[in-house]
Amino acid sequence: MKVLEVKNLEAGYGRIKVLHGISLSVDEGNVAVLLGANGAGKTTTLRAISGLIKSQGSVLLDGKETNGIRSDVIARSGVAHAAEGRGTFTDLTVEENLKVGAFRRTNKKEIADDLEQMYELFPRLLERRHQKAGSLSGGEQQMLAVGRALMLRPRVLLLDEPSLGLAPVIINGLFDTLGRINRELGTTMLIVEQNANLALEIANYAYVLESGKITLHGPAAEIASNDGVRAAYLGD
Repeated sequence: MKVLEVKNLEAGYGRIKVLHGISLSVDEGNVAVLLGANGAGKTTTLRAISGLIKSQGSVLLDGKETNGIRSDVIARSGVAHAAEGRGTFTDLTVEENLKVGAFRRTNKKEIADDLEQMYELFPRLLERRHQKAGSLSGGEQQMLAVGRALMLRPRVLLLDEPSLGLAPVIINGLFDTLGRINRELGTTMLIVEQNANLALEIANYAYVLESGKITLHGPAAEIASNDGVRAAYLGD
């Protein structure tokens, strides 16, 4: 079953068109990765899916059209967007940030259970639970951004450059946890990531975006073995 389907999506900023009719989909419980150079339109794609910018075309969540709907309504429908640059509420504590992620939910016991699950997935957040988010390291803020998004219990998690600005050891740990989240929680993900090697390791399917158009797509292992992709994105 396809949780997310994007069909002929066009989007941009003012008179500048960035996306030129792209189509992609993510099956339930799968991880898809969107690869591309800077300026290819990867972040614009996620912003259009989550309703942060206007777009033309179709975006279907569980078969229901969401394009043209307000971004807060799309979030309540189950699209969690962990944007580039962390996006934490710096004056709130770690725990308060996580609870903000559950804003659309009402079952207090389930929220408490999920909060403990986030601390189990990210032990550093447990250590910092009463600390203001603005005082966290970059890696800790990224963990918090992912945890807060997961507190929504999303149908699909959109991750924009989760490794941006992080040390290699932190990046490896983060992607290990993302893989675990997918395996254990069954969370469907669409990941935009410059670190193509790590992203492809946890992905089921991959898309290559060039100048606002999908130029290549297929199973992650197949894309990882493509000579052109290896030369452009995998450092070979």
